[in-house]
Amino acid sequence: MFDKSRIRLYEYLRSLFYDVVTTNVYEIEEPQELTPSDEKDGFIVIRIGDVNNDSEFGTDAYGWARVYVTAYVPTRNRGRLDFDKYNHFENGILNVIENASNAKYHVMENSLLSMDGSEQTNANNFYLTFIKSFLVYITTNG
Repeated sequence: MFDKSRIRLYEYLRSLFYDVVTTNVYEIEEPQELTPSDEKDGFIVIRIGDVNNDSEFGTDAYGWARVYVTAYVPTRNRGRLDFDKYNHFENGILNVIENASNAKYHVMENSLLSMDGSEQTNANNFYLTFIKSFLVYITTNG
């Protein structure tokens, strides 16, 4: 049976993005209180959808999950996009996705979906956001 632990999947994903894209990485939900670094530099939130089992009899066990990485990019001034920070987050996330696969987890680059928007956080801060979503395949423990 493949490892369907959501915690281990979150740990794996966090290790991919932490200190590569930013050190401000959160799982599941945005923080209730933001640090000065979150407010100034932005942050990302990783969410995982259902972990699906696609194993078959007589073959290796495997499953998959859709992952959502939301980047919260602080505005430059008066709601204007900070192109440098946006570019840093987007290129960093895309670079991680392109180089993320290992023996246990395989990130499907061709499953990438994107969208952007704006959001007011729980801490009442305004951010421009974008979401990158992709599939992660999970194989047997070996």
